[in-house]
Amino acid sequence: MKINNLIDRDITYISVSESIAVVDLWLRKHQYLAVTDEAQHITGIITLNDLQANPSLSLRQIDISKPKVSQGEIIFDVFKLMKEAQTDFLPVYEKDGFIGVIALMTIMERLVEVQKETKQHYQKVIHDLRNPIGNLRGLINLLHETITDKESRDLIKLSSLSCKHTMDILDDLMFAEIDESKPLVKQPTEMNSFYKQCVDEQLGLGLLKQVTITTELCEEKVERDIDRIQLKRAVQNVISNAIKFSYPNSTIKITSKVEKGQLILKVLDAGVGIPEKFKDDIFKKFTPVGRIGTNGEPSIGLGLYFTKLSVEQHSGSIYFKSTEGKGTKFYIRM
Repeated sequence: MKINNLIDRDITYISVSESIAVVDLWLRKHQYLAVTDEAQHITGIITLNDLQANPSLSLRQIDISKPKVSQGEIIFDVFKLMKEAQTDFLPVYEKDGFIGVIALMTIMERLVEVQKETKQHYQKVIHDLRNPIGNLRGLINLLHETITDKESRDLIKLSSLSCKHTMDILDDLMFAEIDESKPLVKQPTEMNSFYKQCVDEQLGLGLLKQVTITTELCEEKVERDIDRIQLKRAVQNVISNAIKFSYPNSTIKITSKVEKGQLILKVLDAGVGIPEKFKDDIFKKFTPVGRIGTNGEPSIGLGLYFTKLSVEQHSGSIYFKSTEGKGTKFYIRM
């Protein structure tokens, strides 16, 4: 991305012989001025910061030299140059001729626009990918019902699981740019029933991996105002993570209890555990500690980031205890 379309070419000029009072007056109206010598050649640009740093000097004495850039410069290179030169404005030249000024604020505004555009394209691509993969999984499941050969059925089951993993990654990516300022759509919800539903929808994933999921939710009725769609995604991220890092034929125990007015959900697995060196980074966005599951399940390091963000938006908290090689306990307090 180049700066050629971001250059301000409508510049106000001022003579180097003008008094500081006049320069100050014009700089109250313009962010920068192009300074000309007696031969009408551009000698540089002056900003209000330049003037304020040298209030007792004449315009001839003030150092107005700044690094020159061309209109073909890359926007990030110009940004770096501004930082090094400690200025918000740089003169732009083309073939030794002054053509305008590039401003830091203009660069920042353009970067914000690009970020918004990128996010829109990003979300569209994810939606476009989810549909064919979802259709493919449906077709694979239909084949599973019609084929009786065990080896073929096993291959079909693995293909379906791969599609499921891909859909999980796409869902994580879709929620990666969650708008923290967007209001939640909350509804009064009985939490133990809600948690039971979250678990039930993950039982199939456990069966595919031969992982048993047991639940022991307290009988006390606990009501909270929650965004059911968002919080379900958050809770199921924790459960699917437990399945991902559990060994086949192991058990995941999910319990709840009320303690000091808070409902605590605990998800306990006997899987690979979390190494000590990774524990501080588990909830980071696109965490570099993302690991593959015990059956080779992929990870892009977004699930727990989203979960923590979602739980905290509900004024809750999430934390864990883990021993490498012995399993992990995740706790959600609401």
